[in-house]
Amino acid sequence: MTDSHQRVISAAADGALVLTVNKRLFRYLRDRFDQYMLDKGKSVWSTPLIVSYEAWLSQCLSDLGESWRLLSHHQQQCLWEEEIATSSRGSNLELLQLSKTAEKALQAHQLLNQYHLTLDNQSLTEDQQIFHVWQRRYRKRCQEREWLDQSNLPDRIIAALENGQLQLPEQILLFGFDQFSPDLLQLLDSLEASGSSCEIVTVEADDAKMMSFAAETNHKEIESAARWVRSLLDQKAKSIGVVVPDLHMRRRQIERIFRQQIDPVSTISLDGDDSIFSLSLGGSLVDQGVVYAALECLGLGRQITLDQISFLLRTPYLGGAGSEADSRAQFDKKIRSFRQQKFSLSGLLNAIAENSELEIFSNILKKLHRCQQDNDKHFPGVWAARFSDELYTLGWPGDRSLLSSEYQAIKAWQEKALSVLVSLDRLLPPIDRKRALNLLNRISGDIEFQLEGSAGPVQVVGLLESSGLHFDHLWVMGMGETVLPARPQPNPFIPLKLQQLNDMPHSSPARELEFAEQVISRLKAASPDIVFSYPLRDGDCDLRPSPLVPFCTEEDRPTFAEFNDLSSLIQSSHQPLSKKDDWYGPSLHKKFVEGGTGLLKDQAHCPFRAFVHHRLHAQGFSEPTPGISPMARGDLVHLTLEKIWKQLQNRNHLLLLSDQERIDLIQLMAENSFKLYFKGRSVPAAELLKLEIERVTILIREWLEKVEIKRDYFQVLETEKQHIEQIGPLNIRIQIDRIDQLENGRHIVIDYKTGADLHAEDLLSKPLIEPQLPIYAVADSKSAVDGVVFAKVRRGESRFIGVVKEKGQLGRVRDLLSYPQAKDLGVTSWDELLLFWQQQLGQLADDFVAGKATVNPYDLVKSCQYCDLSGLCRIQETDSQAGVTDDC
Repeated sequence: MTDSHQRVISAAADGALVLTVNKRLFRYLRDRFDQYMLDKGKSVWSTPLIVSYEAWLSQCLSDLGESWRLLSHHQQQCLWEEEIATSSRGSNLELLQLSKTAEKALQAHQLLNQYHLTLDNQSLTEDQQIFHVWQRRYRKRCQEREWLDQSNLPDRIIAALENGQLQLPEQILLFGFDQFSPDLLQLLDSLEASGSSCEIVTVEADDAKMMSFAAETNHKEIESAARWVRSLLDQKAKSIGVVVPDLHMRRRQIERIFRQQIDPVSTISLDGDDSIFSLSLGGSLVDQGVVYAALECLGLGRQITLDQISFLLRTPYLGGAGSEADSRAQFDKKIRSFRQQKFSLSGLLNAIAENSELEIFSNILKKLHRCQQDNDKHFPGVWAARFSDELYTLGWPGDRSLLSSEYQAIKAWQEKALSVLVSLDRLLPPIDRKRALNLLNRISGDIEFQLEGSAGPVQVVGLLESSGLHFDHLWVMGMGETVLPARPQPNPFIPLKLQQLNDMPHSSPARELEFAEQVISRLKAASPDIVFSYPLRDGDCDLRPSPLVPFCTEEDRPTFAEFNDLSSLIQSSHQPLSKKDDWYGPSLHKKFVEGGTGLLKDQAHCPFRAFVHHRLHAQGFSEPTPGISPMARGDLVHLTLEKIWKQLQNRNHLLLLSDQERIDLIQLMAENSFKLYFKGRSVPAAELLKLEIERVTILIREWLEKVEIKRDYFQVLETEKQHIEQIGPLNIRIQIDRIDQLENGRHIVIDYKTGADLHAEDLLSKPLIEPQLPIYAVADSKSAVDGVVFAKVRRGESRFIGVVKEKGQLGRVRDLLSYPQAKDLGVTSWDELLLFWQQQLGQLADDFVAGKATVNPYDLVKSCQYCDLSGLCRIQETDSQAGVTDDC
């Protein structure tokens, strides 16, 4: 403890009032005071008069019986927003960002109050004139209601002192202040005039050991600071400080890296809240999981996005989250298979109605649906009570036992966020649900949430919060030339000349330099052992250190501990690792498996993919797409063509139709197909459906007129018929889109495709990566199949692609002998092709049954580009080790 700190603690013990610059320093001095009394052998002592300056002003107002007059920060912000919104309605000013504009306006108002200035008779820009109007109206409203904001408090306390309305201690000490505003200086004069002795305590810098450190990047700088802290902890250091100028921007990154290097176990712990280091800048309350879940539930509209649905299904903070966890996960997968971005609440209830295992979740949706019906306006306090009741009926915050951090977040939500919303009753008229939720979201975002409990030996604080603190060891990071001194940032609503004339904060380079020098001087006094660090690069930009950072020789370098993150610990482990090639799972005993031809296709593309998809039943989630998904579009084309050919049956019936009759038939079948397809699914908007029916009608008309009519006679034998065929040891379920019988009695197997990427050569690959059509050709007991083709139903590209037995059997479709791949395989006749297919399909089935699961893709582009398992099989790591580049 320095002499200055000892002076403050001793004075507090003698009954002096100690005013601190912030709450952080208040807590620090209170802890030091308690330790001081314990060291003196005391077991009981009076609470010292140590309090932050802002809290003391509020307490004085309370002593005057006028605490009701004080507006909180949120109330002030709300008043300014109301004033700006009212004044701007119907003008170009409506384009302003209301919240940000109000924040800057409030800041300008407080500065003018602190410096006892007005904008009367000033030369103002258009924006400043508008602000001046806003401020006059704001002040008039406050005067009418006798309200005060924080910047009015010093004047009110001065008036009370002059009237003898306040009792003050004989001695008052101010500690930790880097600068004094005019209103604070005037208040000190009034305190002196009232008989109190006021003393400004500063910390004098001793001969501290200082060193500087240059890191390659911001990340390396944080990592180095964490390793330095770790080395000191290993030496049993009891007080370590880390000062970060832009802590509010880098909080998450710093917390993650510090945990990795200082407390690596906490990075994988699921149930611990304690840590051996503390960040003074807590996270936003809205970022706490339990509060985020509450706001998500309350904010749901009649249209819900897939992400919102998935969140409701996965969050642990709703009723039934534990008992229905598996069922909710399955429904999450199902709802994603629809590939829709938005769902209606009523449509979602219909989709879940038949699932008896989701009774609790279904009731939650029904309650949410009822909450949407309230379109009335209420006072904010009424909305606060309603929101609280709604969450209770939803089972928030869940059924499981809460962690300490969750309990504290709920307490902060109830005591701070909801109570602030209630406090807006005296400011706002009745508002609708949307406005109330917007306010609650912003309030929760503005509230800083920090866990209670002991801080630990390591404190990570911001630049201003470090004022008055003292550490045994101190690291000050981010000391680049753009940080100290900082760039001037004058308030846009106050004339620049007026700001500079009165030496307001951030008004000029000279003002920023003066402040930076004060901060550096104060930091030098904060510890006997200090490291100043800065990054050399930020992205592509080279950086230089602040000219205010003390110059140190190269010999003075901090000591770092070894890397302590889990990844480094694993890599540095000397335990020998055994290697085992385990490419086979257990063999399959049952003969019928789910998956159909997709099973064999996956086995051909990559055995690992087939094993994971069809043995482990694991798949990546489907991704939603705007409008109707490509998969749904393809299904609708399939369904419409099926209905058309079930009615027409052959080419002759198609030829008998006039152009208009053909169009009418296509449109009718398309409309029927859409009704059938979306039965039980969430129905897209009517306009979107109309456009899609029109698109399908045009597409199928082109297919019939440019392809089907030009063919020789054919009879459609089957459409979308399911078969179960035996392939090697497996019984595979297949569904053939269509089988045509030609005039000579031979068959053509057809598979509709609406995509662009089609290759007939895939029917002649080894392994066989297009097995669906060959399966039926091989399974046909009469060997009547003379061709297998893809029907490419695509605007401007409609045609058949595949392989036929003889040239000319199906227009321009190539015959077997025209493919060089057939020659490479030694296949020279149709019977040999059928035998090749049979062998390939049998081998794929045998490999699957045997449990073969090798990560061995057929082709890195065809097999891996759209595979959902790359993160599981880690194919990129395998390719890297094998020397495969991205160009392969």
